[in-house]
Amino acid sequence: MLILAWEVTAACNLSCGYCRASASSMPDVDELSTVEALSFLDSIAALKPMLILSGGEPLLRPDIFQIARHGKALGMRVSLASNGTTITPQVADEIAASGISRVSISLDGASSEKHDQIRGKGSFQAAMRGIENLRGKVDFQINNTLTSKNESDVATIFDLAQRVGACALHFFFLVATGRGREADLISPQRQEQLLREIDRERALRSLEVQVTCAPQYARIKKPERGRGGGCLAGKSFVFVSRKGDVYPCGYFPLRAGNIREKNFIEIWENAPELMALRERRLKGKCGRCSYSAICGGCRARAYANTGDFLAEDPACILEV
Repeated sequence: MLILAWEVTAACNLSCGYCRASASSMPDVDELSTVEALSFLDSIAALKPMLILSGGEPLLRPDIFQIARHGKALGMRVSLASNGTTITPQVADEIAASGISRVSISLDGASSEKHDQIRGKGSFQAAMRGIENLRGKVDFQINNTLTSKNESDVATIFDLAQRVGACALHFFFLVATGRGREADLISPQRQEQLLREIDRERALRSLEVQVTCAPQYARIKKPERGRGGGCLAGKSFVFVSRKGDVYPCGYFPLRAGNIREKNFIEIWENAPELMALRERRLKGKCGRCSYSAICGGCRARAYANTGDFLAEDPACILEV
């Protein structure tokens, strides 16, 4: 199944230190209109993608529930990626009524001390209220971006996700795009340690666990516990910006086309950049590695580091 993440707006009520989208308090003037948004969903209906409505903060887009209902009516599984702070009981009811099947809430720590340092004072408690308002109405998961500021919180994030009733916990390893800084990155050696810690904790829980932007997890995880990793960018995952630009993923600013200029399916099937990612003619140690088929390295991180998306992943510790 194609996973399509759509950044519906730049508007956000927070200003997170590492924001991929470099979001602001106001939407961009050139964001897709309601008419364009609904037409875009019509154009991808044949693919039956899993649609993730992202931002910015998607709940700040006035027509977000109209968009969600339209996607649902077209047979798509629709999810919402939120910071959780604006989810009142009434908003939770609207989310459920619109057909959104899951909401991801971003938490950058298991306490206000860590989370608020990145996202702003009071944002942790506001997100926790949002989670409480979703409980029993819509499934929700916790998204945690691991940086040098919160790398010690893996076990406590697992505890929190289980305690609040999340159905899944997804870890994202920072890529230096948007407002993400090199200083916030985790070293390759520390990433390896964290991946092993995630897998140990996963074995003890009933949570669905996924890891993004660290495809090395595919060689570490226990095979009996589901899909472990491998870079999906441009293969079974794609990102569409608020202005209609198509990228392999949200951390990978390699433009493959624009839906205002060309039909999305034509871009998805024929863009040279996406085809090259599927062919996987990787360079350096990623090209020589025996794990290339299941891992392949993070293509976004290779691009950020070298400007060549087929280069080796600098976050891997293996020598091959």
